Amino acid sequence: MSQICPKSVNIIPQIIDVLNKGEIVILHTDIVYIFLANGLNENSANKIHELKRWNPRKPLVLLSNQERISEYSNLSKDAQILVNQFPYPISVIIPHRNNLPETVTAGHNTIFVSCPDDFIYNLVNRCPFPIVSGTASLGGDYRATNAKTAQDLFGKDVSLIVDGGKPKYGIRTTLIDCSLPLPTIMNFGIISYDDLRPLLPHIELPSHLRK
Repeated sequence: MSQICPKSVNIIPQIIDVLNKGEIVILHTDIVYIFLANGLNENSANKIHELKRWNPRKPLVLLSNQERISEYSNLSKDAQILVNQFPYPISVIIPHRNNLPETVTAGHNTIFVSCPDDFIYNLVNRCPFPIVSGTASLGGDYRATNAKTAQDLFGKDVSLIVDGGKPKYGIRTTLIDCSLPLPTIMNFGIISYDDLRPLLPHIELPSHLRK
């Protein structure tokens, strides 16, 4: 059974140690509870696919920030503006440098990048390897909403659960695709179109999101 520890900056070294061993962590964030894995360890990243029962595989999310993202992507001007807002509850789709395993990219030439809160920002800065993630859920019906449900759903399969109580928002990040000719909102989360327009006045909405 996994160990449950309260969330604090003091647990960051333990998280990094667990991930370095190729094991999985469930972490509370302001958005939702998420799985964490070492992004350079294919077996570790694949465990997230297995826990989520993804078949076929889907891309994982690279947790990064403006100090570290250049290791894995050349940012466009628009993407750089968005990443400069981190920590911010958005996810950005950008081209990658082909230095992450296929278990992370699922064979795509782009990656999802996110940094939704201060804790993840600090974790990324202190970790010597890239951290990838996915929501701690099985489809849309079974989702870890607190440490207890994380333990009930995945306690036999993960080494550490970081308990921060109930997530502040409890919904996904807003997703913006910066690999298109114009940055385009692909789905809405906490951050709205009106929130993003001052940053990128030319940001687009796909047809299915237009009223």
